[in-house]
Amino acid sequence: MKKIYLMSFLILTAIIFSGCSSSNQDQTENQPEALGVFDKKGNTVVYFFWGDGCPHCENQKPFLEEMENKYPDLEIKMFETWSDRDNAELFQEMAEAYGIEARGVPATFIGEAEPIIGYRESMNENIEQKISDCIENGCISPADKLK
Repeated sequence: MKKIYLMSFLILTAIIFSGCSSSNQDQTENQPEALGVFDKKGNTVVYFFWGDGCPHCENQKPFLEEMENKYPDLEIKMFETWSDRDNAELFQEMAEAYGIEARGVPATFIGEAEPIIGYRESMNENIEQKISDCIENGCISPADKLK
């Protein structure tokens, strides 16, 4: 009887672990790569670089979150650059790829359009228009400029 219980336990354990490993593999394949450089398929992606304590950044965040809620095919990737060295390096690389200097934040990258540096509420219409154009017509992910 103990052998039957032991065999049942081993078979059940093997089934459970085989199910977990394939499930984890599926989740890993759908996860963005390190630093969020690669994006979900089918989404328009905006890269937003900001600094903790930056008032203009804090003012732009709610607007971008509103855009993400308004447009289901939009993904906003946010990178804090002042205290995160990896994000600061990504910002530098992104700026170089777009042919600009990484001078300050907020910095918003949408498709191949000229990056938007700084923020005022009056810029919302321009930002939304660029997002809308990308969703309707397709555009590259800013990460594609890094390749």
